[in-house]
Amino acid sequence: MNRLGTKTIETKRCILRRIRADDYEMMYENWAKYESVCRYFPFNPIEDIAIYQEKVQKWSDNYVSDTYFHWVVEWKENRELIGTINLGNVDESCLMSDTCYMLSPQYWGRGIMTEVLHAVLDYAFDEIGFNRVQAEVFAGNAASEHVLTKCGMQYEGTARQKYSKNGLFIDAAQYAVLRQDFRKGVS
Repeated sequence: MNRLGTKTIETKRCILRRIRADDYEMMYENWAKYESVCRYFPFNPIEDIAIYQEKVQKWSDNYVSDTYFHWVVEWKENRELIGTINLGNVDESCLMSDTCYMLSPQYWGRGIMTEVLHAVLDYAFDEIGFNRVQAEVFAGNAASEHVLTKCGMQYEGTARQKYSKNGLFIDAAQYAVLRQDFRKGVS
């Protein structure tokens, strides 16, 4: 595994870069405070911007590690911060990680996250040297399932009632792609 840390990645419409501490306000305003964004995650929207400021500061501080991979997504056209994506829970012994992402509702339905995830998977396999990248999807999140399959991920099964949120148990579908299969299945 190449311990490269979070390097800037450019796609056709976006720049993926390290999160800076002063990004917190735009990140909060564009997605962190929305129930529509957080409904498919095991946490609720952030109500207090000061709490989110602390969280963003911690993410920014994590870049001292060369195995920390977390990007903010910047829209090239207007330099607006529109989302985040990461490669988390890195397991060096198995050359694998999870991925997770969020996108501002104003940018939904444009194929942006497919473009961004594809670029991150390129980085994961070609630069870092991962063998496997996996993702979980809450039951009902058809849009995210579509993104994952468009990027070559395959459904592997469902973990029943894996998460609890607001008093309800939620199933989580597991998707993954292997390096050997990535190029074959990407559209």
